[in-house]
Amino acid sequence: MIPEFVPISSFNRKALLGFVFSILAVLALCAGFLPVPLTALICYPPGFVLSFAALILGFIALRETRTDGTNGRALALFAVWVGGITIVAMLCLVTVGVLLFPYISEFIQHGVNQIRP
Repeated sequence: MIPEFVPISSFNRKALLGFVFSILAVLALCAGFLPVPLTALICYPPGFVLSFAALILGFIALRETRTDGTNGRALALFAVWVGGITIVAMLCLVTVGVLLFPYISEFIQHGVNQIRP
């Protein structure tokens, strides 16, 4: 008896890559909240790039899954949603940081002046 060949359904690699990029973007967003100086300046730019990459790859993968019939629609949707949400969250956090910068720098300067004799 010869075993019947069953083709393996193809999986969209862009959907998987967009999913991975969106997870890394969320990690970069969360790392910006660490109570270590300058983590936001270090983590947000790569997180922003990863979010855009996840969003773009997610949209491309959604189009490909619709036309080609490949698997990965759920991962593509996840990449689109999480990529978009992290972009909005990072823009909001950067805007708040820029608006509060004068008050924060004044608070730090006041604390430094109290420490000095």
